[in-house]
Order: sequence, then structure tokens, then C-alpha cells
Amino acid sequence: MSATQLTILAAIVSYFVAMIIIGIMASRHQSHSGFVIGSRDVGYIPTIGSLSSSFRDGMGVIFWVGFGASVGYGGIWVFIGVVAALLVYAFIGPRARQLAAQQDYITIGEMIRARSGSLTERFSAAIIVCFALMVIAIQLHVAGNLFSMVLGIAPWIGVFSVAIVVGFYLFWGGYSTVVKTDAVQFFIILSLLFMPLFLEPTEAMFHFDTIWALETETIIAFNLIGFFYVLSSADTWQRIFSARNTRVIYFSFPLSGVALLIITLGLIFLGMLARPHLGEVIDTNTVFYEIFKGDYLSPLLQAYIAVVVMAICMSTLDTMCYLTAATIAKNHTPAHLTATRDSYVNFSQKVMLLTLVAMSLVTLTISDLLLFAFSAASLLFILSPLYLFTVFNLPKVRNDKTDRLMTLAIAMSAIIYLYMFSAGHFERAILTLVPVAISTVLTSVAIYFGNINNQE
Repeated sequence: MSATQLTILAAIVSYFVAMIIIGIMASRHQSHSGFVIGSRDVGYIPTIGSLSSSFRDGMGVIFWVGFGASVGYGGIWVFIGVVAALLVYAFIGPRARQLAAQQDYITIGEMIRARSGSLTERFSAAIIVCFALMVIAIQLHVAGNLFSMVLGIAPWIGVFSVAIVVGFYLFWGGYSTVVKTDAVQFFIILSLLFMPLFLEPTEAMFHFDTIWALETETIIAFNLIGFFYVLSSADTWQRIFSARNTRVIYFSFPLSGVALLIITLGLIFLGMLARPHLGEVIDTNTVFYEIFKGDYLSPLLQAYIAVVVMAICMSTLDTMCYLTAATIAKNHTPAHLTATRDSYVNFSQKVMLLTLVAMSLVTLTISDLLLFAFSAASLLFILSPLYLFTVFNLPKVRNDKTDRLMTLAIAMSAIIYLYMFSAGHFERAILTLVPVAISTVLTSVAIYFGNINNQE
């Protein structure tokens, strides 16, 4: 192992130790309410940090570094949609938070059950869990590749190292440690803002005209994809439920969009830095790893970048792991098994550990299939209309007919999505939004006919 690799390994190990210590300190004297939803007392900085760091995952690192090398600033259009969605959350969040506090909701699925019914709740929750499991496996995959391609260490060591560290602080602290470690990881990730100070500027960094490099249709698609990517994130609702008050929601959600933009610009700069060293043909999926093969970055800077990537992967990993446990516990498990805080904590601890073990094995055995499935992650977009209708107390009256119709609407939207995905229609980004439009229409029709049935 070279001196550079030893420097990177030492930095990663130090980061792991720091996360374990933070997890232990955060879990001391913690109540069951803190484990479950942070005692609904999470402030500005933890909310901003948790939101912005969890929205930028391991595959996002690879994507944006590759995008920076190939297209430049063109992908920034996504953030108009991202900020718009966060403003929507800032507007509707206080209403959702108040209802969640009154009814002791932990997941968005519980709100869906109250408005539409248990069938809609379970079906939508199944989609959420499938998505969360894929995201968990992807973070472990990126961590394993980092150990393998950068350090020359077997991938399983990276996968299980990350799983053990995250599993440790999740087991003892639950949601509270997710928020607190995410806040620390956020500042590590946000330090990407200072990346240009340590880099020799390349010509590409000053080509701001690349923001117009994409076609108009693609620009529109990126805006809408950014909007629904944020709006359909089930874990974002937990940030609303755990916020200390409405002011935290009003300020933290829009500001997290700004922080996320800064983080992404840092990744784009990395891609631009690597561009002159990549030759004529650029494989956007490998640009990030190529950064560690050249001599244009010092060992310390390479170690710093590796730690940032680990922070990004782990902040998303712990968020999705807790979301999986909470969704299974509250939306797929008989109520008597998680009726008390104590039983919920015990159940969710087991689910989180089993999830990390299972997804680690999945990552190491079927990574190619996993990457293919992850490219269909925008399936989650079809739940956005359901979330919005639920927050605005629609359907007005819960009944079995509406429950069945809502479930059918989501199922049909999912089938259409999977058909379009398998047929390759999503090569045109704008067509990714077709299933969302269909879901909006079908869920609206379901609510309308459900109300007619109630009036009769």
C-alpha cells in the first residue's frame, strides 16, 4: 500500500472513530421519544444539515463529478425544482407537523392511513421500503468501490466497515443520532465550498455558458425531476415531524436547498478538475475514481475527498435505514408489536441491524442488478400527489371504496412506469414525468368517486 493510500485509509478510519464517539455521546441519557422522532425538538442546524446531506447520496457523488467533467454547469437546472419543492414543504410543513404531533405520527404512511385507508398505506409503504433498501445497498456499493478502487482493499471490507459503524450508532440512538451525526457530516460535506481554494483553476471552471448546454426540453425535465425528487422523499416528512416548531420548517427547508447547491458545486468542480486528465472519451461513471489515480491532487486532499464521500454515503445510509425500520414498524407490522415506545424501539433496532446485514450481502452478490434497479428510483415520484392530497385532508371522508380506488390508481401508475422504464422511454428525461401526471389524474379521480359514494 502506497503512502497516499495509507493517508487516505488513516483519514477514513479516523472519521469512523469520530462517528462512533459522536453516536455514543448523542445516545447518552436519551429517552425513547428521542430515539423515535428526536422528541420533536430538532432545531435549525440539525434540520438543515440532515436534509441537505441526506439528499446527496453516494451515486449522486459519482453522477455530479461525472456531470461536471462532461457537461459543466448544465445540471444546475435541477436546483430550481429542488428549491421550489423545499418551498412547498415550508408552506405545508407546519400543517403536517401539527397533525403529526397531535396524533403521534412517525411516518407519512400513518397520515395516509388516516385519510385514505390501510390498503393505500401498505401499498405506498411497500414502494417506500423498496426504494429505501435500494438506496441503502447503493451507499454500501459506493463505499465498497472506494475501498477497492482507491485503496486496493477487498470491497467487502469497505461494505461491512460502513455497515458496522452506522449500525452501531443507529442501534443506540435511533432517529436522534441520525440527525446529530448528519449535522456533523453536513459540515464536513459543506466544506466542499472551499475546494476551489486548494485546486489549480481549470479553464472549464470559467465556462459559465455551459449552463445553457442542455436542450430546452432537458432543462424543463431537470427542473421537474428536481421538484419531484424532493417532494416524493418519504424521509423528508420525518424532518417535518421532528422539527422543534414552525419557524424551523419555514427557514430550514429553503436554506437546505442553498446548502445542497453549494455541496453540488463542489462536486462539479472536482469533475472539471479531472477533465483535462481524462482524454477524449469520458465515462461519467468512472470520473470520480480517476481523481485518485492522478498526481494532480496531494495525498491530504485525496484523503479529504474520500472522507467527504464517506460522510455523504453514511448520512444517506443512516437516514434510509431508519426510514425502513420506521415504515416497517408502523405501516407493515401488527399494531400490538409496536404499540408502546419500548416495543417500537426494540423492534426497530432489530430491523435496522437486519437491514444493514441483508443489504451488505445483496451489495456484494448482485451489484449489477442493483445498479440497474436503482436507475428506476424515480418510480417514487408517483407518490407525490398522494402526499399532497393527504396533507390537505383529502379524501375528506375515509371509506373502503376510496381506499381501493387510491391503491388501484397508484398501482396502475406504477405499472405504466415500469413499462416505460423497461421499454427505454426514459432516455428522454421529460418522459419520466408521464407516470407522475397519470398518478395525479388517477388519484384525483379516485378521490372524486370516493366522495360521490360517501354522499350517496
